[in-house]
Amino acid sequence: MIENNNDEVLILGLPNSGKSTLVNVLTSKKVSIIGSTPNTTRDKVSTIAEINNKKVVISDLPGYLENPDELNKKFQNKLDEYIKQAGIILFVIDVNSKNYKGLDRLNTILRKQNKTIFTVFNKCENFKSYDLDQNLYKYIFDQDFYISSIHKIGTDELSNGISKKIKKRSSEPSSINKENSIVLVGRPNSGKSTLFNSLLDSERSVVSSMSGTTRDVIKDTLNLNNQKFQIIDTAGVPRSKQKNQIDRYASSLSIKELSNSLTALIVIDSTVGLSFEDLRLINECIENNVTPLLIMNKWDLLDTEQKDIINKNIKDNLKRFDWINILRISALTKKGISLIEKTLDDLYQQLQIRVPTSELNIFLRELWVAKPPHPFRGKRSKLKYATQYGSQPPSVAINLNGRIPQNYQNFLVNKLRQKYGFYNICIKMKYNL
Repeated sequence: MIENNNDEVLILGLPNSGKSTLVNVLTSKKVSIIGSTPNTTRDKVSTIAEINNKKVVISDLPGYLENPDELNKKFQNKLDEYIKQAGIILFVIDVNSKNYKGLDRLNTILRKQNKTIFTVFNKCENFKSYDLDQNLYKYIFDQDFYISSIHKIGTDELSNGISKKIKKRSSEPSSINKENSIVLVGRPNSGKSTLFNSLLDSERSVVSSMSGTTRDVIKDTLNLNNQKFQIIDTAGVPRSKQKNQIDRYASSLSIKELSNSLTALIVIDSTVGLSFEDLRLINECIENNVTPLLIMNKWDLLDTEQKDIINKNIKDNLKRFDWINILRISALTKKGISLIEKTLDDLYQQLQIRVPTSELNIFLRELWVAKPPHPFRGKRSKLKYATQYGSQPPSVAINLNGRIPQNYQNFLVNKLRQKYGFYNICIKMKYNL
């Protein structure tokens, strides 16, 4: 759950009642995956939104199933817990629904709650409140709304209703940003959700051997050395292009979360080895100045010979990125979890380093004299001025009177790592002419 000081608005209902579409409308962004397949949403998906200038956490839940399979049972076993945590509940009902048995079950659960509950009749684009099926009257709680989330009809009235119930707080939740986000990415079944739960020491994310169990972006708060981070579990990024629209969209959300994070734990199934997709994720990190941390999961399942082969493969493929930390763990047995926590804390400390401008310029000028760059297209570049203009990641601007070759750019980055302790993190370089 996103840590906050405000009421949480929890949206629940039967499958395909329009919950996820409503979440996206209320938050004005694509938070939940939308599809016609029942239980497209498989876990709690939360985001901080602003409604009438008030901050609130809005959470989407999987649709309630009368006879769930084993996987969906795992998801639905958490519904009671999530309901208890909420401040405001939106009970979303497809106005055309005839599944009274399922609605009765949710109605029974909600009647036991001492909470503000709005009944939201959805898909009312061609409907008036006085046309309501009399069988649906018993599901009305504190207030009823008649909307069409897909057409945004009645959603303003619903927003106003929510706003009136949000308690005023002196402390509003700050938006989660790149500076304190850790994302878990990797191929399906690499062990991301198991690692996510192990780091949180809870069963927050549902774990299954079935590929594609995690579809949604799952967020929670991780405390490391008195510092709070947002930790994010994502859907697996497959080797081949997904034909399934839902899985394809889930995969794109994973990549989006990666680019918006401070650090990425790239979780690799050691029994499979370093794949093309893993290398692509590493390059995605570098391009977005996101510090990668390679997690070789299921390391305990390998014998000595297999470990030697995997280690050689890593060494051969990561020559350009030999500064990246690589940890060998078992998320299932929690072996190596403390090492991950220590490494994350160390990376965070490296990301805070600021180099005084005068010191940076002295160092680079001495470097330039000792080993000047080769001429670029017949012109030798001279250093004018340099400054670190940001951190998280460290961002360095170098002002020149001409271009410098790529190998010299790499040389400068390596020297900065060695000199100032940017050992295992991305450095953002900007060359101004």
